[in-house]
Amino acid sequence: MLRANQAVRLGLRAASRNPELAFGKALLDLTGNLFAALPILFTALMLFAALADDAPLAEALRLAGLAGSLRWPIIAAVLATLIAGWALGMVFWSGALPLLAADAEMDARPPPGNFWLLASRGLPRVLRAGALASSLSLLVSLASIAAFLSALPLFALHPSPTLFALLPLLISISAVGGILVDLLLRLVLVRSAALGDSATSAFARAASLLGARLGTFLLVALAFLVLELLVGAMAGMFTGVVTSGNLIDPSHQLIALGPRIAVAIASGVIFSWLEVGRQGALAAIAADAEGLLALPSDPVPPVSAPTVLERPRALQQPVVEAMPEAVIDALPVSEEVVEALPAEEPVVEALPADDEPEKK
Repeated sequence: MLRANQAVRLGLRAASRNPELAFGKALLDLTGNLFAALPILFTALMLFAALADDAPLAEALRLAGLAGSLRWPIIAAVLATLIAGWALGMVFWSGALPLLAADAEMDARPPPGNFWLLASRGLPRVLRAGALASSLSLLVSLASIAAFLSALPLFALHPSPTLFALLPLLISISAVGGILVDLLLRLVLVRSAALGDSATSAFARAASLLGARLGTFLLVALAFLVLELLVGAMAGMFTGVVTSGNLIDPSHQLIALGPRIAVAIASGVIFSWLEVGRQGALAAIAADAEGLLALPSDPVPPVSAPTVLERPRALQQPVVEAMPEAVIDALPVSEEVVEALPAEEPVVEALPADDEPEKK
């Protein structure tokens, strides 16, 4: 059975062995965020272009009226960009997840040129499974928000120690529920993209696998959460170093804009690498549950002899006897020691004499 640390190692190794997946995910995320911000930026430019030389209060009221009249086009444009980004994400995972699962199964980089082939074959079922999982995640998020909003009037009208004690419990349940739903969403995508399950079958088997190996999945989620926190802290530190100085000076902030963008892009690439590694770890666990991984057996540690059975150092064979003759001759031995050594007996004289042949 695959352990959590082995799954994390397999996922990070697959992400490092296929770096184009991490860079593609980073490019997709940056492009999606830019497209989602474009409708708001375009609307802001239109509103600023409508400014005239009237009084400030009249201009503020006029801008508020224009923004109110454009609210539905803005909402529609933002939703369209978000749906387009979600669809591009499904296209990416429909090709990336089979490659990550194959990397874990083969213990090697998969052959190149299969991404678009796998994406085209698995996109329909991944879209259905992703829509089902995303709908469930949205419903859980809305339920959590509704629970908090409904609890606020109770805290305001009837404050009591019981309600204040239930607030941390509600926050904990929402946090743990969000983590579990996120893991379920990822497992549904893994089952549908890498193992070829339909939407309902992927959801049922993902829920069964999550319940069977909940501890392993929570440890994997915790490991990648710690890594993301470290990356976020490092990115915040570099951004603070770049923007340190005169915060009011516009020229200083303009100069710091380029390094700030560079730090954001670099941290986005690292976050994408961690995201690909997390999906690779989940794909490895799912493949192991199906019996597709051949895990190496743990080596048997050598058994050392007890100390009482070890040969004492004083009785061990001297190192000088194992040395070649040239080394012995080169040692600085005094003549008295040499004379005290017993004389060696010739080899021929030391051999036993042959018996005389028997006389007839």
